[in-house]
Amino acid sequence: MKVYIYSSGSVKAQKLLFGHSTEGNIPELFDGHFHTKIGHKVESESYRKIANSIGCSTKNLVRTDVTLETSAAKEADVHVAVVVRPGNAGLTDDEKTYCSLITSFSKQYLPFSAQRKISTRDQTVPQSCPPSV
Repeated sequence: MKVYIYSSGSVKAQKLLFGHSTEGNIPELFDGHFHTKIGHKVESESYRKIANSIGCSTKNLVRTDVTLETSAAKEADVHVAVVVRPGNAGLTDDEKTYCSLITSFSKQYLPFSAQRKISTRDQTVPQSCPPSV
């Protein structure tokens, strides 16, 4: 699986950050880095540009901890999951219901469909987060 980073921080800052992680120097684990010079993270065209740049379909999974970004990625036909971790802003009940959630990166190698939340009420798979208001 190829892994890319799309951050509001510069590529240099991304590499510096991941060069000093709790797991050591890990920038070599990433296949590429993108930042907002390609476009804002809340604009769907940015996700299309990234997919085009790396020569892949937009059907790949994007993980984010900012629910506002989910609508833009989804509009670009990208599968999106919200990463839930300590220190991040809490999710609304609607976001918890409609977003695919990842609480552990150990699940990252499962097929995307296996990670999606299924509503027990109607057995439907949520498609995306509602737009933030």
